[in-house]
Amino acid sequence: MNRSTITALLMVVAAASSTASAQAPASAPVKVTHSHLVPTCLDGRPATDQRAWTLLEGSHTAAFTMRNEPRSGIAVESSNSPAVATVTFTVEAGHKYEVEVRAPAASFSKRVWEREQWTPVVRDRTVDRIVSGEPSWTTDACSP
Repeated sequence: MNRSTITALLMVVAAASSTASAQAPASAPVKVTHSHLVPTCLDGRPATDQRAWTLLEGSHTAAFTMRNEPRSGIAVESSNSPAVATVTFTVEAGHKYEVEVRAPAASFSKRVWEREQWTPVVRDRTVDRIVSGEPSWTTDACSP
């Protein structure tokens, strides 16, 4: 092959590559990192047992509850339900996101999560910043 043939082939490969990437939807991975954090709803639909998704770029809403697993000797009152927290966040293509939990230290050590004493937080790991807003609280697993 001569130099002009190689150059032409490289141009065709580059064009095909850019066309393929331009057609792929802009998306980003989102992963739930805390073992007691349970997704109940994603974008208005009940969540399955999945703990990771690839979401299209844009605004999303997710609802979570916490799975109480009290350590032995820890009593849990039925009125101390963890409830459901719903947060809204925006995904940028090519970034990586994790859903974490913020709570008092006692919640982690007791493994008991009381309503409004814990908060799901969506963090953009690419730029290390929180991208979710304050949660709204409900007892419904998948309410609007």
